[in-house]
Amino acid sequence: MKQLTKEDKQAVLDVLNSFEVYEECLIDGYILVENNEENRKRLNDVGVTDKEIDNVADKDFFCTIALAFNGGYADNYEIGKFILWDPIDDELKERVREFKGTETDALRLLEALEKAEGVKEVV
Repeated sequence: MKQLTKEDKQAVLDVLNSFEVYEECLIDGYILVENNEENRKRLNDVGVTDKEIDNVADKDFFCTIALAFNGGYADNYEIGKFILWDPIDDELKERVREFKGTETDALRLLEALEKAEGVKEVV
């Protein structure tokens, strides 16, 4: 996978978040947008390759969820938008310690711990 800066990823997410959605089902994990020249060009302009799009597309549509997560562009999907998380900081740690954080905050800390300790899964 290519190395992307936070700015590169955010540019892709800005495009994905701006698309008109044809159909979505978050339970089944898909958001479909039209697979047309205009949408492909907008993604190409921010560095997404046609191959990446083709991997998550059929003739008529492509799945933005698959593109965002398979391509390593997004960390989460919240309130109708793909997002990137900021680095874990003391404020986030404190929220979780004081039971004021969200479930996502706690999951982020667990994932960071898994990576730092080489643990496959924290239960």
